Amino acid sequence: MRNRARGTALLAGAVGAALLLSACSGAATPQKSSGGTLVIDKSFDLKTADPARNFETAGNILGRAVYDTLLTFKNGDSSTPIAMLATKWEGNADATKYTFTLRKDAKFSSGDKLTADDVVFSLNRVTNIKGNGSFLMDGLTTKKVDDTTVEIISEKSNTAIPAIVTSPTLGILDSALVTKNGGTDAVGADETDKAEKFLNKTSAGTGPYALKTFNTTTETVIVPNKYYWGDKPKYDKVVLRNATAATQNQDITSGTAQVALDLGSDQIASLKGNSSVEITTAPSPTLFFLFSNANPAISTITSDPKFREAVTYGLDYKSLLDLAGDGAVRAAGVIPNSFLGALKESDAVVRDVSKAKAAVAALGSAPTVKLEYPSDITVAGLDFGPIAERIQANLKEVGITVTLVPSPVSTALDSYRAGTEEMGLWLWNPDFPDPSDYLVFGPGATVGLRAGWATGSDATVEGIATKASSTVDNDARGALYEDLQKGLNKAGVFNPLFQPAASIVSSSTVGTVTYSPVYGLDIPAIK
Repeated sequence: MRNRARGTALLAGAVGAALLLSACSGAATPQKSSGGTLVIDKSFDLKTADPARNFETAGNILGRAVYDTLLTFKNGDSSTPIAMLATKWEGNADATKYTFTLRKDAKFSSGDKLTADDVVFSLNRVTNIKGNGSFLMDGLTTKKVDDTTVEIISEKSNTAIPAIVTSPTLGILDSALVTKNGGTDAVGADETDKAEKFLNKTSAGTGPYALKTFNTTTETVIVPNKYYWGDKPKYDKVVLRNATAATQNQDITSGTAQVALDLGSDQIASLKGNSSVEITTAPSPTLFFLFSNANPAISTITSDPKFREAVTYGLDYKSLLDLAGDGAVRAAGVIPNSFLGALKESDAVVRDVSKAKAAVAALGSAPTVKLEYPSDITVAGLDFGPIAERIQANLKEVGITVTLVPSPVSTALDSYRAGTEEMGLWLWNPDFPDPSDYLVFGPGATVGLRAGWATGSDATVEGIATKASSTVDNDARGALYEDLQKGLNKAGVFNPLFQPAASIVSSSTVGTVTYSPVYGLDIPAIK
């Protein structure tokens, strides 16, 4: 729930070094896969196969398989970017310039060799296409140093650049081929670029797979890229098929699909003990949170620190987590537990009814407030209504009366973004897997302002946020983001609740398929 028009989706240590060494051994000559067909059932939000125009969940799954990016993440990880098309990278002291050294053996599915010109073209095209994911390049410019070196330069300190460039939206295209087929990276590309039709038929990436057929309503098929530089793909064909949850359940049990991505908790529970399938459940990076408006002009009640203290200690976090179901985890802070800088479970606020009641007593009268939330959307199988009702019951126990105000998401979003909700129940999906994406919760930032938290409201939190935004070293960054969240928890404007579970069901013939908090599903990692 953000302020831009974006899609529903959703950045090296010893492991990275090991992967880099193995990647360097990949051949750039034509190669064959080991055979077989993999069928993946997914409820489609697929709109395009053009990376620059894509920012949807299914599109990211497809893009990860077809278009390599400068950096990537190991399957299942979202804390440390590793090498992909860039073999090494380095940021300057104030995180305003990152230099990437490119692979010399990467070829596109056309057979053309990757150069720095392709990187500059691809990233400039994202900027000028002005698609849903173009915000990733806000304030960034890309410059060619030589044929195998590029720089990404930021207008201000931006430690998230290594994570940002892992996004499938920033997949690298064959610039000569795309230009030949109507593409452009020039200013005005949103009007003049005509390459989408071509890219919906023929992929132009260096990824392990290449597009064979593309359809946004039935199925999309990918096959091995014979020029792929890394380990050859396992499957001769991968079919990404549009299917409802009910159909997915039938397909996975009958064996007509090998992977199902959208089964509900009841369906998954019914499959437990079935030896023909494997179930992988992990916390998603989605954050459900509550806020109390800190703007006295909106509410003299919720803007009172004593009220926020009462809410913080009055919530029964365990009972709220129970609503989220198996595999969900308590959110100790606003940063998901799989990201750099996440708080430990031991850092989470613990319910203290006596402390909450004392804070209510200090207000001088029993408060009555309104809680707004969207009534017509379901996320990770969860409706907002039961969560709001549980919050209402929790706070009643400490002397706070909560009036529930559900409304259609379009209506609720208007008041949320305008900062007029007295209390709000919302969620945040990461734009990219880096803790800097959560600076928006600070005073004067996007989500902070929606909660009436103006610049100058908390000098300590703002000081930590400023330092964190320009610190390059990961250890130091992680510590700063932990301190930032502790400050947010103390202020009590936001109450992180939980991260719901994400589950993948796979056929036992395929084996365990790991959920990726970055891509949802990492097709090339399925072995």
